[in-house]
Amino acid sequence: MSNIKDRLEVQRFIKNSSGKTKFNVSKNSRTIGLSRQTYQNKLDSLRDQKIITNFTININPNIRPNNLKYVMLEIKTNPKEPILVKELLEIPQLRMLDGIIGDFSLFALFIFKSPKEYYQTLNTIDKIMAKSYFKKYQIIETIKVFKTNGISLRKSKMSFEEELLDQLVDKLSEKKDDENENVEIEIPEKINLNQIAQNNADIEYDPERFPGLVLKIENSPVTILIFSNGKIVINGLKNVSKKDLIKYNIIRSLRKTGINLEKKKFNPNFEIDKIDYTILSIMRDSQGIKPISTYEIRKIFLEQFKTEISQSTIHNRIKKLEQHGVILNYTINFHPKKIGFKGKYLLRIKPKDPSKYNALALKLDMKPNITDLFRIGEQYGLFAIVRAKKIEDFADFIKDLYSSEEIEDTYTNFVLDELKPYTNFSVF
Repeated sequence: MSNIKDRLEVQRFIKNSSGKTKFNVSKNSRTIGLSRQTYQNKLDSLRDQKIITNFTININPNIRPNNLKYVMLEIKTNPKEPILVKELLEIPQLRMLDGIIGDFSLFALFIFKSPKEYYQTLNTIDKIMAKSYFKKYQIIETIKVFKTNGISLRKSKMSFEEELLDQLVDKLSEKKDDENENVEIEIPEKINLNQIAQNNADIEYDPERFPGLVLKIENSPVTILIFSNGKIVINGLKNVSKKDLIKYNIIRSLRKTGINLEKKKFNPNFEIDKIDYTILSIMRDSQGIKPISTYEIRKIFLEQFKTEISQSTIHNRIKKLEQHGVILNYTINFHPKKIGFKGKYLLRIKPKDPSKYNALALKLDMKPNITDLFRIGEQYGLFAIVRAKKIEDFADFIKDLYSSEEIEDTYTNFVLDELKPYTNFSVF
């Protein structure tokens, strides 16, 4: 990427490609003010430059009847044994493999659908490691997932109104200048803009000039933009006075539109079956640079699993998985270094007070640099994956971390090489 302007444009484009609903060129191009053809050309160019690789989804790990099991593996290897890396990469449950600096030279992250699958794969890992030179490896089981690929699982339990209020409180309480003065949420259903405009005289709607509704908050610089795809964006928060009042005025104004924001994002009692999980796996692992269709999913079921299932059944199941918060988001895998994210760090955190792990984790998951956050059963009981655009940014991040006086110690591994990237985190 030749300059900062180009990188920022690509970051904006990638951010626009993620959402609660399936990617659609026409819809997404309108959102950022490009023609459908220009948008498609941009998509093709990013693919040709290997900046983006494929569409995918993120799955909520807290699904029933079995939560997804996240397991980490640290390995000491000899540079002369590339076969070990090759065999690890062939394990289908492997989501991430990094070359790192430290006592170990490789870090792997696996995601299993059940304890049974974990123990079966563990046997495969043991056999691979038995052939290694050092035979030194360490398995770290996660106790709890707080955040995955930039998505806070705390927020997944909120209603959409609660999430919006949470973001507004966070944004309006920031003491330092922030280039991004916006807050946005997305509900996984279409919004009837014509109906809202007809019932609310104070809302501006001219689809020929702008694709969304424009709702201005009286006596403030704040504007609410509402789009048919379910996205709601609040602009103008940077120079707001009466901050305590404005957040409730925003919520009150949205309630008047009739949009249902009280619905919970995740239903903890919803259970998935084998077919649901297969659909999720296909959507996560089998998409290309074009989003997969129900026809293509049906074909995979028939050819790979010898199972006949109709497109309408697949469509209805996907809708339920969206509505119950099992599909956290639709997104796109990308090459972080090519869009300006130069640093990746594996950070272990030890709090001063061991009884405050959950409280500390809830504060940490609000930090955009932390894309993934886990509770693990070790002395350094919080494990974070941290992204930074520059090394200096990570230094500032660590200083800010210690300034809270809640942290006793940290231990960091610097990632040298992403051998199997797990890169569709929320761009910040």
